[in-house]
Amino acid sequence: MQHATWSAIESSAVAMGIYRFYRKLVPPSARTLVRWLVMPRWNAAAALVRHRAANTVLTGPFKGMRLSLTPVSNRNLLGYLLGTQEAELHDVVRRVIARGYSRIINVGAADGYYALGFLRAMPNTRVTAFESAAEHHAGLMRTAAVNGVAARFTLKGFCRPDDLAAELAGSEEPTLVLADIEGGELDVLDPVRAPRLSDVDILVETHDAFVPDCTAKLKARFSKSHSIEQIVSQPRSLADFPSAIIPELSKFMPRTAVELMNERRTGVQIWLYLTAKRQPDVKRSQS
Repeated sequence: MQHATWSAIESSAVAMGIYRFYRKLVPPSARTLVRWLVMPRWNAAAALVRHRAANTVLTGPFKGMRLSLTPVSNRNLLGYLLGTQEAELHDVVRRVIARGYSRIINVGAADGYYALGFLRAMPNTRVTAFESAAEHHAGLMRTAAVNGVAARFTLKGFCRPDDLAAELAGSEEPTLVLADIEGGELDVLDPVRAPRLSDVDILVETHDAFVPDCTAKLKARFSKSHSIEQIVSQPRSLADFPSAIIPELSKFMPRTAVELMNERRTGVQIWLYLTAKRQPDVKRSQS
């Protein structure tokens, strides 16, 4: 479903009620046919991207990573395969790779784009990932195996503040906490309950739409212990599309090519990269 169409549905209680009724009434196989009939250009373009990518990230800092996307991501979030997903973070991602953290704790792993992308790019790093949706776990483990990083990957379920505190306690190695938990970040990233958060780096996607003033509260919470960098989402353009790899779309369907990169967000997305002022020495590169 196109980003603009889905945003219009989400913003209307009546439209969402009709959509939920439609999902209950129409079986998945029939919904696929409906999608093709209603949006043939979109679905043809998406099918071409999936065919050309063959479950591999095409561009960006995780280029070459194999993915095992969930059905929803595989249908609607083609940016993962294109390598344009959260392109605003590409510079931060490259800096994370260059810093060579010994350990990354990923709270909210989803499809594993970051948890396993970092493992593939950082051969001396270990990742512990928390993902509350148990149905994602098999795909995460397959992705870890196919990318050859399973030995350095630990997968757990729901993360409570005390779980994060336990992961951080008793370890002084250079660590990054990466969090994307749809509004739960204000509860989990609590240095009172997890004191080591004061001296580890944090990359967090904030969700003010779910928790009002979440971004401001996190910035105030970590202002004394961390240097704070704020990254703001930007609209995609045709220049972001990997035209050299899929020239047919950029040439003959440019508007659809741009639409494929939309990330189905409501409003402006913000990320915070919090660099601890007091922390162990971090390697600047990895062999």
